[in-house]
Amino acid sequence: MKMYKWLRGLMKASALTTVMFIMQACYGVPKNLEDSVEIRICGYVTDKANGQPLQGIHLHVFHADGWSGCHDFGESDENGYFEMRQWGNIHRVSSLSIEVEDEEENYLPFDTLVSSDTDLTGLKIKLVSNP
Repeated sequence: MKMYKWLRGLMKASALTTVMFIMQACYGVPKNLEDSVEIRICGYVTDKANGQPLQGIHLHVFHADGWSGCHDFGESDENGYFEMRQWGNIHRVSSLSIEVEDEEENYLPFDTLVSSDTDLTGLKIKLVSNP
């Protein structure tokens, strides 16, 4: 009787695996995975008046065009450098909104809209001092 139950479980597992294989072969991988591309966003944050790099500035990036990519955030290092990654759609240009803020409020908030389906490297963000 135990052998029968074991054989029956093996047959169920085999049938399930076969169904999953056929579904993948017929329908492929989900569209949202096969159509996505990673967009690299990096650059420097500096003081607009004196050009000095700014450390600890928070950057938030998200899709402005309604595409359901991940929301990402980053922070500038001691050289003002930041780097983030965002997912976009390979078949169209992604509109990304980047919001920049200084938690200590020494600089005015800044936001910009960029469009890309490839790397966004070398962005230069210059912040204005808060009066």
